[in-house]
Amino acid sequence: MAEIRLLGAVEVWADGVEVDIGSAKPRMVLAALAVAAGDVVPTAVIADRVWGGRPPKQPAATLYPYISLLRNALRPAGIEIVRRGGGYVLEAQDEVVDSVRLLRVLAEARAGRATIAELGEALALWRGVPLAGMDSCWSTAYRAELSSARLSAWLLLAEQAEHAGQLSGLADELAGLVGDFPLSEPLSGYLIRSLTQAGRRAEALQQYVELRERLVAELGEEPGDELQALHLSVLRRDPIGRAREVPRQLPSTTRHFVGRAVQLEALDRLLAGGDWVCAIAGTAGIGKTTLALHWAHRVVDRFPDGQLFVDLHGFDPTCTPKDPADAVRACLDALGIHPTRVPEGLEAQAALFRSIVAGRRLLIVLDNARNVEQVRPLIPAAPGCVVVVTSRNLLTGLVAELGAHAMTLDVLSPAEAKALLSDRIGPGRVDAEPGAAATLAERCHFLPLALSVCAAEAAHAPDRPLASLADHLTGDSNRLDRLDTADPMTSVRTVLSWSYAAQDPAERRLFRLLGLHPGPEISLAAAASLAGATSTETAQQLRRLCQATLLNSPAHDRYSHHDLLRAYAAEVVVAGESHAARRRLVDHYLHTAYRAVGRLNPGRDEYTLGAPGPDVELEDIKDVEQALAWFAAELAVLVRVIDLAASAGLWARCWQLADLTATYLGRQGRWRDALAIIRVGLSSAQLLNDPTALGLAHRGVAYCSARTGDYVEGRHHLRRALEQTRATGCRLRLAYVLGIGGFVAARGDRYALALGYAENALALFVAQGSRRGQLRTLESISWYLARLGRLDDATTHARAALRIADELGDGKSAAGVHATLGYLSQRDRRHDEAARAYQHAVQLSRRHGDRPYLANALQSLGEVHADLGAARAAKVEALRIFEELDHPQAESLRAELSAG
Repeated sequence: MAEIRLLGAVEVWADGVEVDIGSAKPRMVLAALAVAAGDVVPTAVIADRVWGGRPPKQPAATLYPYISLLRNALRPAGIEIVRRGGGYVLEAQDEVVDSVRLLRVLAEARAGRATIAELGEALALWRGVPLAGMDSCWSTAYRAELSSARLSAWLLLAEQAEHAGQLSGLADELAGLVGDFPLSEPLSGYLIRSLTQAGRRAEALQQYVELRERLVAELGEEPGDELQALHLSVLRRDPIGRAREVPRQLPSTTRHFVGRAVQLEALDRLLAGGDWVCAIAGTAGIGKTTLALHWAHRVVDRFPDGQLFVDLHGFDPTCTPKDPADAVRACLDALGIHPTRVPEGLEAQAALFRSIVAGRRLLIVLDNARNVEQVRPLIPAAPGCVVVVTSRNLLTGLVAELGAHAMTLDVLSPAEAKALLSDRIGPGRVDAEPGAAATLAERCHFLPLALSVCAAEAAHAPDRPLASLADHLTGDSNRLDRLDTADPMTSVRTVLSWSYAAQDPAERRLFRLLGLHPGPEISLAAAASLAGATSTETAQQLRRLCQATLLNSPAHDRYSHHDLLRAYAAEVVVAGESHAARRRLVDHYLHTAYRAVGRLNPGRDEYTLGAPGPDVELEDIKDVEQALAWFAAELAVLVRVIDLAASAGLWARCWQLADLTATYLGRQGRWRDALAIIRVGLSSAQLLNDPTALGLAHRGVAYCSARTGDYVEGRHHLRRALEQTRATGCRLRLAYVLGIGGFVAARGDRYALALGYAENALALFVAQGSRRGQLRTLESISWYLARLGRLDDATTHARAALRIADELGDGKSAAGVHATLGYLSQRDRRHDEAARAYQHAVQLSRRHGDRPYLANALQSLGEVHADLGAARAAKVEALRIFEELDHPQAESLRAELSAG
């Protein structure tokens, strides 16, 4: 087998024997071709790589003797160099060139597709200084690229080894590597943890001392916060390790489960026999999800690493099937994978999912799948995890491809149907009319959903004979006669029409209107807004619909439809009701979101909504905690309501609701999601063609793009925001856009430009008399000055901001300014002053109920506190708050505390 080695001196080996390829120049030509093996390398590019800025007068003629020499030397090794398209191609596979192989394995590792062993094999190819003895601009740049790739690969290898509990075995290799990367704090961190886990505590402490000395001597800086915390943990002999997320996502299930003994036994055998995928198929209303969840709860203790539940919405009439990428992303979120670790693209995300769950004992329930494509990315690579899939399709491809256990549910047996009725309405009533009960079950075709609807009606009318109910099913409409499990939508529609017709007019109207709600759940206030009624009236109607099993109530004052019930409700909406009801529904979410954002960001004054209509009920959101809880509970609904507003032509409401939802997502650190939402709002603003809306929407896209690292896109939308906002003539909003301009520039590390934006914004805020705008901008200016190294000027501006905060009585902003002052003192190594400033921030944040600021201030206080016990207590409290807020910063702080 041939090998072209660039990770050291340039060499060619074939079957264990080195091939003579001549002196330095032909080796340089070979390297220039090998790094792009299989691709055409133009002659001019080869010449530039070999001779740099001093190419020969006739590059092609000068190159030819070297190419000829290499051809003759490489041909016996099975490697050809051919002329093609104005250049040359080295015809060889990636595996032949060691540097190309290393870069490819690194890319696969970043996408979660390379194992620890594969990374180790690729790193073992490193033999010394790449392209040793060669001196050109290109060789120097390529050498630097390979060195960076080597470090990245080692860090990924260490991360994977730590997750697998194997980090201690890398201690000696990491120790040798530190000499090549003496200032890499992440590498030193892994080395210290590996030495500690290997029982070599003294060496770990010495590594920290040596790193600190190097950083101070060469950079004039102390080690970062994470390494300092790790050092303290080693000193205290705290356990060094990282916590793993354990999801518990199984929804609750009915207590009225009956029958299915054969299927439950089959699932038990599946678990005992080592199979790991089961596909449960059957018609609508047959009880697939009920069976899957009932069994899952029975065996939950067999899965110590947790349970995942994903509703794939494969047959949800009100929304499109869940995109496989969204499903994989939801599972990665549940497993505690930070958004920044999630790669782009479904294939890479699925590979990362398989890597994460490898070796774990997880139960995964994939509900309501439409096809195999939805399911395939969420199937682990090997037994250990167990996957239960439900679908109205047989998913034959899943059975053929993976050998999944196929289970097809049929209707209930007569005995099971009788047990279901007895469980729902009482055995005494069924035993009193056994013939009528049997007839009722038969006319329901033994379909669980139909039987449940009948049982609910019987329970609602306890004095009505079962025979009367059975006779009613043979009325003029022949409703249940049309039940046919081969056509589930038609058959269920008939059953639901019978249940729907049995309700009072007020309940029927509310049931119809609930079909307009995009789901998955609706609150009492949202339902009241949809109906244009009071909460008291609506609550009574909702309770009656729940009693009739036309609704479920999974939590207090929250309601949901079975997907088929919701489809039927939407079909029977009266044409004249829908537009006004949609408008009320959108206004409920818009005005509640505006109220919630007002709690999160007091003083927000970019735009006002005015009062909602008298027929719109709002959620009672009194403080930050309730605002965050409401957004968390309603986020899935908000995303769908934004689409609903756009499709209904309510473009102004659409961009405003998108802006408010993106504000919440940003507070949670979910910037990619925020960007996707605000883009929907921008589309509606463009249809509205309102400069004010366009300016604010472009501003939001600019901000979110910068947050996700796309500075080019951020600058583009910033320019559009400035154009549109200038067209409105509103100098106050222009000042806010300029402030965002500073942020976009700062995210690109262009702090001088950021300072210019902020200073222009400050001048406008001063001219407009906006003290709150001045306050925010002064704090930003302070930060930019700090990053430019102008700490005294930064402190001056921060203190000016603090005076305005005190003047306005804005305790929330004052807390932020104190945190900034703490940071400045910390940068200047005045730790006592930093601690006092952070303590002020903690006190003010606690007083004003600003929990995210409180958590950040507590974490910062813990980093500078002289008392180690108090420092840890502050960080522990910060972690508790971050976890309650579901904030992404919780993961890193949890790892720090676990390590410390």
